[in-house]
Amino acid sequence: MQIAIIAPSPVPFCIGGAENLWWGLLKSINQDTPHQADLIKLPSPEMNFWELIDSYRSFSNLDLTHFDLVISGKYPGWMVQHPNHICYMLHRLRGLYDTYHFTRYSEIYSSKNREIITLQQFIRSNQGNRNALKECFERLERLRFSSNCPEDAFQFPGPLIRELVHFLDGIGLATDAIKKYAAISRNVVKRETYFPLGSAVEVIYPPSNIQCFRKGSSDYLFTVGRLDSAKRISLLIQAMKYVKTNIQLKIAGTGPDADYLKKLAGEDERIVFLGFVNDQEITNIYADSLAVPYVPYDEDYGLVTIEAMMSGKPVLTTTDAGGPNEFVINGETGYSVLPDPQALAERIDYLCEHRDEAQQMGLAGRKLVAEINWQNTVAQLLGETKPFISTSLSSPVVKRRKKITVALTFPVFPPRGGGQSRVFHLYRQIASQFDVELVTFTNADQDVFRGEIAPNLYETRIPKSKQHQEQEWLIEKKVGVPVTDVIMPQLYHLTPAYMEALKASVESSDFVVACHPYLLPAIQAVTNKPIWYEAQDVEMELKKVSCQIIRWGMSY
Repeated sequence: MQIAIIAPSPVPFCIGGAENLWWGLLKSINQDTPHQADLIKLPSPEMNFWELIDSYRSFSNLDLTHFDLVISGKYPGWMVQHPNHICYMLHRLRGLYDTYHFTRYSEIYSSKNREIITLQQFIRSNQGNRNALKECFERLERLRFSSNCPEDAFQFPGPLIRELVHFLDGIGLATDAIKKYAAISRNVVKRETYFPLGSAVEVIYPPSNIQCFRKGSSDYLFTVGRLDSAKRISLLIQAMKYVKTNIQLKIAGTGPDADYLKKLAGEDERIVFLGFVNDQEITNIYADSLAVPYVPYDEDYGLVTIEAMMSGKPVLTTTDAGGPNEFVINGETGYSVLPDPQALAERIDYLCEHRDEAQQMGLAGRKLVAEINWQNTVAQLLGETKPFISTSLSSPVVKRRKKITVALTFPVFPPRGGGQSRVFHLYRQIASQFDVELVTFTNADQDVFRGEIAPNLYETRIPKSKQHQEQEWLIEKKVGVPVTDVIMPQLYHLTPAYMEALKASVESSDFVVACHPYLLPAIQAVTNKPIWYEAQDVEMELKKVSCQIIRWGMSY
C-alpha cells in the first residue's frame, strides 16, 4: 500500500511528542513493512480564531486519492477525505474540549447578530454532514469581513470557535468518514466527545524513538518535559522542600516557565536544571537515575513513563496524571499518589531508603512495557495479524505461540479481591507458555479496556450495556441478593459488544476456557471449539440457594 501520514506542522515549529510519533510511524512503515509511506504536513497556526479556521479548511481541501490509505492523529489533519482513513488519535484541541471549563467562558455563544444566528442554525442542522463544509466556510468568510459583528464573536478561545471546531471535528471524525478508530491511550479514549458515540476504539501504545535504553546506577531523581504549567514541574519543586534525603532532582527541558521554576527552586542545591538534552545524553541520564517522578495534569499518554520503564526505573506520578497511570501499578512499577507535595516527598524518601525495592519496581516496569515497539504498533494500526519482522540478522524470528481465550463475568486487573487475584495469578503463570486473553465484563459506567496486564496476558474488558445493567439491577432488587454471576446466562446477550469481543478472540485461539460456568452459553454461541472448564468451587452447590431465591423472585 501507498500510505499517507497526515499531520499539522505547528507554527512556530517545535518538536514534541506528536512529531516523534509521526517520524516513528514513517520510519517503521518504510523499513519494517512491505508498504510505502509519506509524511504530509501543512503549516497549521492556531494563535487566533481565523488561523484555526483556515487550517481546518486547508486540510479539508487536500486531494489524497493517489494514496491507498491515510492515517491522521491530530486536529485539523483528520479533516482530509479518503475512503480508507484511519484515525490514530493523540488528542483533540484540548482547550476547546476537556480543558475548556478552565476558561470559565460560556459553552454557547449568544448573539443578536443575524449572520451569526443563521451560521449557528446552519451548523446545528448539519451535524456530521460533509456536504455542508463548503457553505460553512463560505458563511465564515462573509462573517470575517462583516462590519457589524460583535468584537467578542471571534474570541479565542471562546464559545463560538468552540462550537465551530466541534462541528468540524464531527464531520472529519464521523463514522462514515473513518474506517478505524485508534488512540494512543485509554485516557484519550475515555474523554467525553472525543469519539463518536458507540464507536469501537483500539488502544495502541506508541513507543519512544530513543534507542538502546539501559539500566545503570541509582544516583538521583530525573524528570524531563516542556517547562510549562501543564507538566507541573512546580509540584515536584515544592515536594523537594519536604524531602529529607539528600538526593538531587535533575530536570531536563526548556519552556516558558523556566525562569519561574528556577526562582521557585531558590537556593536548593539539590535541584539542577539541565536545559535541552539530546537523545544520547538523555539515555545516559535515565540509566543512572534512582526513579523518575513525572506529574503532569491529565496527560494524553506520557512517553516519559515508557522511557523511564524501558530504562528499568520506577515512576512516581499522581492520581490525576492521566496516561502515566496506565503503566504505574502502585507498589509494583512505581507509585501514584495524590497531587500533593508532601505525599510526593514521602514516596521519594521511601524510594531513597528502599533502593533494592526501587530496583525491583524498575525491572517490573521494564517487563510491562517490553512489547511496546514500532513493529507491534504498526502491525496493530494496519490490522496485520502478526507484527512485521525485519529481515535484519539482528532481529529474532518470532514464532506464534498457542493462544487461550478465557471468558469471565468480572474484570480482573488490577486484582483487588480474592477471585480477581486467583484468576490474575493463575493465568499470569500460564502466560509464560501461552498467549492468554481474558474477555471480561465490567459495569456499565466503566470504560472499554484492551491491553496487556502482564507479559503475554491480555484483558479485553467490555462494559455491560445499559439494558443489561438495568435488568440485572431489577432482578437483584426483587430477590434481595447479588445476582451478577448466576443471572449472566440469561442476560449476556443484552451486551452485543461482549459477544463481538468474545467471538473475535475465540477465532484466533487454540483453546477456550469457561472460568466458572456462567458464560458457557455465551462461548457455545460463538464457537464449536472444545471448551475447558475451571473454577475453585463446586459452583452448583455454592449457588444453589441463590438460584432458588432468584427463581422465586422472578416468578413472583
